[in-house]
Amino acid sequence: MPPSVPIDPRHSMRAQLAYTLRLMRELRGLSQSTLAKELYATRETVAAYESQRNRPDKDFCKKLDEFFQTGEMFQGLWHHAQREHLNEWLEAYVAHENEATEIRNFQTLYIPGLLQTEGYMRATAYKGQVNEELIAKRLARRDILKREVSRPHLFVVLDHAALLRRWRDPNIMEEQLRYLLELGELPHIHLQAVKITDGWHPGLDGALVVLTKADRNRVGYVEAQFGGRLIEDSAEIVRLGIRFDEIRCHALSEEATRDLIRKTMETMQDDPLA
Repeated sequence: MPPSVPIDPRHSMRAQLAYTLRLMRELRGLSQSTLAKELYATRETVAAYESQRNRPDKDFCKKLDEFFQTGEMFQGLWHHAQREHLNEWLEAYVAHENEATEIRNFQTLYIPGLLQTEGYMRATAYKGQVNEELIAKRLARRDILKREVSRPHLFVVLDHAALLRRWRDPNIMEEQLRYLLELGELPHIHLQAVKITDGWHPGLDGALVVLTKADRNRVGYVEAQFGGRLIEDSAEIVRLGIRFDEIRCHALSEEATRDLIRKTMETMQDDPLA
């Protein structure tokens, strides 16, 4: 068996959880296979948790606490790990997104990644520093909307501000808005907007995503500066789903949203900087 890859527990709470699992196992003199048998799991499962390819759920952490007699240490690590913001958010998020049968997304200032044109992606690169590898990954993400099998239903609510964003090249946003109109005609994509003149609404606190998988398990995601936070706690996901519905109550209908996008395009053509 190849030597274990070192884990830096200071990197994140997720790394701390993996580090602690490996440390406790090795202090007991157990192999991954032996520990897996004690917990009615597979060696691959334990290896994935220790390598951080996957993160154990709360029930597995409870089993670890019972086996190692550590009180609620593993459960506490899990609690904090699933609340932290990750710099490596895209990789972790996309893995869940690929398994989703339903995606509910609210965005305040950006067009959601799944609905972005390549030109929009390039225009939103920080200080014009385009990462071609990242652009390729973001374009590949859109493929899930074209799958023949298990194609997710996408429900998007946009704040009007995301539609009003301008660039010096007016073609960028015109192409993006036209793309939204095209996608909005597809039966599995539902697009709504909250008008900027309607004032306050619950979405002003920030963007959010709720993913539902085929087994009805759900994962949430919220954005922040320098990273994002995956949410796996069921109670918090329920609150996130309710928040999405509250925002949607303030939104225009799909048809009214299409009209808003068309009027926005007309305004841009009359005065690109208006």
